[in-house]
Amino acid sequence: MLKDFGNEETADVKFEVGGAVESAKGRRKRAKTPTSTFHAHHYALRLNAPALADMCNPGDVSAPTAINNIQPATFKDLLYYCYG
Repeated sequence: MLKDFGNEETADVKFEVGGAVESAKGRRKRAKTPTSTFHAHHYALRLNAPALADMCNPGDVSAPTAINNIQPATFKDLLYYCYG
């Protein structure tokens, strides 16, 4: 299953992660986090992260599922865990 991790050709789910406005405690300035695109397989999500699988439509990679309030690197680690 790990060989499918990050395989855009066979993926049936697409996520847009990041882009949310964040502010540090006690700071006035806000900054946008970078947005990253991740491709995944619905079967891996269904087995290991069913709540995440319920958020997306398998087979429709033209309409990505937006995930905010998480750093893209953290979301990538979560997907890796789902495949491993």
